[in-house]
Amino acid sequence: MSDLLLTAIYDQKKREFAAQNIAGGRFDLDFVDATNATINRINREADLDDRIPRITDINGTVELDEDYADVLSAGISIYLMTYGHRPAKGADAAMRSMNEIFKEGIAGIADDLRNDLQEADPDDETYT
Repeated sequence: MSDLLLTAIYDQKKREFAAQNIAGGRFDLDFVDATNATINRINREADLDDRIPRITDINGTVELDEDYADVLSAGISIYLMTYGHRPAKGADAAMRSMNEIFKEGIAGIADDLRNDLQEADPDDETYT
């Protein structure tokens, strides 16, 4: 898996939650916490053998393929909302589908990893 830079997702979340004009502070801390909560849930629900490491700041990277940026983004949105942040006006409808996107995305990650393991060792029937 390649590293996924968080800066673009961070900027997107600042727009999504109308926090563009807020420098540092609570939003940044909550973004880090939301990202780590998302990583924890992906690790747990996708049952990853190689755990995705947690981040320490908004300029970090996540060891997750770029194909799963939408899954990470949806999870971060979900957790930001649980931390009390509200989406910008007009984004409410999209937020309702985030949990479904997140659940389906985690299942997709797990499926892709099983397929990768099966392709690496086609004689091993553990992953079929």
